[in-house]
Amino acid sequence: MLTSIPHITKMLLIVTVVVAVLGFTDPVRETKVRVAPESEVVISGTTNVNEFTCKYNLQELELPIRLTYDEKAELIQFKNAQLKLANDCFDCGGKAINKDFRELLQTKKHPQVELRLLYVDPPKPDNQQIGVGMEIKIAGVTRNYETQLYCEQQGNNICVDGTIALKLTDFGLEPPRKVLGMIKVHDEIKVKLALRLNEI
Repeated sequence: MLTSIPHITKMLLIVTVVVAVLGFTDPVRETKVRVAPESEVVISGTTNVNEFTCKYNLQELELPIRLTYDEKAELIQFKNAQLKLANDCFDCGGKAINKDFRELLQTKKHPQVELRLLYVDPPKPDNQQIGVGMEIKIAGVTRNYETQLYCEQQGNNICVDGTIALKLTDFGLEPPRKVLGMIKVHDEIKVKLALRLNEI
């Protein structure tokens, strides 16, 4: 039995070297991107009498965002590609509607909306559409979504555009009523992304 221990140790060493050489571990890469000022993140919705649009002040996102991702055969999987959007930085066009919007999102308990990129299905030749998996957190409730976005890359600049439809009730939020119940916010809202990302 004692004579077999060096043999086992030698075999384990060989296996470790082979795994490292053949690259069986996931190829993890990192990069940094900056969100350009012309980018937009907009939450919009409708009521039974009008519509509303709440635009995010992207000056809050001036610092570079570090991305860590694994390049797979079919999907590019991201580990920490996340936008944290403070509810107070959404402007809906007036103090009253801003207050209503922040109350709707339960800002005192949950001050941020979080968008997290999970994976990207790279575009096919001659097609700028990409399949995207996203995690969206609103009012402390997280939901996963699959959608299609348009993506165009020019050098180190990446443009991503698209709209994601959500339901307030999916996040445990009750569409509010105003003016003695005569004005009702509809359940569906839309998150529009127009991101101009500069790799640095």
